[in-house]
Amino acid sequence: MTGAPLVDLLFWLFGAASLVCAWRVFRADSMMRAAYWLLAAFVGVAGIFLLLGAEFLGFILVLMMAGEMTIMVVFMVMFMMNPAGLNPMTMVHQHRVSIAAGVLAFVGLGAVGLFASFPSAPVADATR
Repeated sequence: MTGAPLVDLLFWLFGAASLVCAWRVFRADSMMRAAYWLLAAFVGVAGIFLLLGAEFLGFILVLMMAGEMTIMVVFMVMFMMNPAGLNPMTMVHQHRVSIAAGVLAFVGLGAVGLFASFPSAPVADATR
């Protein structure tokens, strides 16, 4: 498998993995686990950046987020009353408001994506 089919497959795998990891952020029962699930979601997004040819953005995303998430976990362990940040806790508050806000944001962004008129700016052919 080479070329476009492989890139398409990798795009969908990275996208699906990012969505699953982002969902796990809110299902994790500790802030430490949530932080590392968020890092895993960003790694999937970095993989998509690499597929799109934005190597700098992909690598800097992983470097910055890995450092930031690790520092955040260290501070959570130091300052939380929850030893090591591993005791079970609820990561979402006001469940009904959260669900309503998520559905409203999804519908709004989906409507923009489907019904908005985006400009077309084709790139000139480089072979001329």
